[in-house]
Amino acid sequence: MSNSLAIATVTAALRQITHHAVSSAVSGAEALIERPLSSISDDDPRVRLFLYQVTPNAALRNDDLPTRAASGSLMKRPTAALDLHYLLAFYGNESDLEPQRMLGAVIRDLHAQPVLLRQVIVNAITSDGSLLTGSNLAEAFEQIKFTPLSLSLEELSKLWSVFFQAPYALSVAYQGTVVLIDSEENAPLAAPVLRRGEADRGVNLALGPFPALESFHIGAPEDEGWRPRQPSYPSAQLGTVLTLIGRNLGGETVSVRFHHIKLGVTRTIVVAQNDKTATEIKIGIGIGDDAAARAAWAAGFYIVTVLIENGGHPRASNQLPLPFSSRISGIAPSVRAGRDVTLTITFDPEVRSTQRASLIIMDREIEAEDPVTETGELRFIIEDAPTVTDAIVRLRIDGVDSLPFRRQPGPPPARMVFDENQKITIL
Repeated sequence: MSNSLAIATVTAALRQITHHAVSSAVSGAEALIERPLSSISDDDPRVRLFLYQVTPNAALRNDDLPTRAASGSLMKRPTAALDLHYLLAFYGNESDLEPQRMLGAVIRDLHAQPVLLRQVIVNAITSDGSLLTGSNLAEAFEQIKFTPLSLSLEELSKLWSVFFQAPYALSVAYQGTVVLIDSEENAPLAAPVLRRGEADRGVNLALGPFPALESFHIGAPEDEGWRPRQPSYPSAQLGTVLTLIGRNLGGETVSVRFHHIKLGVTRTIVVAQNDKTATEIKIGIGIGDDAAARAAWAAGFYIVTVLIENGGHPRASNQLPLPFSSRISGIAPSVRAGRDVTLTITFDPEVRSTQRASLIIMDREIEAEDPVTETGELRFIIEDAPTVTDAIVRLRIDGVDSLPFRRQPGPPPARMVFDENQKITIL
């Protein structure tokens, strides 16, 4: 890495290389660091070196990221990776072919030694007096390399057009890459490692395939074991059975972690021995439908992860999103006040205070009237309510709708009908 003097140091070093090349080709020739002339007063042999563009290096421009933490504190010293674009314009007596002779000498030397040697950099720093004192480019681990740029006639004409009233001269463009410039800020040093994991045992190497979740199936307990398997419910509910399907799901201890995205609540269920195989894991969600189950679960989206432990070494599977819907148990008779109708919906599990609840009826979505608290009952006011008969309603909590159907009692295969608890009639 190098400091802010790196660009000027590269230019000075390139001037030395160019000066040595042209002076060997034409007696008395010299290299100057300046823009092309607006007028030519003499035929003195000279090459004018001009840095006309600086661009980010495509390969290393993001190599230092991230440089700062979320708090804004410095994590890593920022480094700018740059490419330098130079134009070399050759002047001299055209009848003696001096510009062409100098151009050939420069191309010869830069092709033979395209890498900017550290000794050349040191010589450039010392020869320019105090201008480049403090430059540490010679200590950078990335050495600068010069490559010729193939500019089309259009690109070359556009480049020369930026030099106001400067007549065209024989020229060639080179790119110097890569220049790394460090920030002057120093990142705090990391604390030394005192212990490598539990009991200072270092890295655990666990061979074999990792558990992988591919899909899930949600169904009624009455349909378990029936083949072909019934279609999956679109979301889990209290009283349903969740089957996780994947690969390498067997182990000494298998548990499933449910993390509610909105509430940030995590619960882990240990899978019974007879409910797991290498490809499937079965979990009954509140099968008992008791108060504990209603308090443990919440509608919304869960992130599901399978945790497998063999020989004291835990492994985690990939994650699957699981929608969990509320279940409407009753709708109080609608009360019409003028053109508005009030509905009271009873459901489980309870909605939490930070959750968003709304009622879907036909093409309308009505927000809950009462402030949302931890309750299993919500009131909705349908303004300018239409007259409907046996209209299906859905309770939407955190983006997951209640299921408007239910399974009829009886042996499998299951037969689904619309749930009478989710129908309303407004007169």
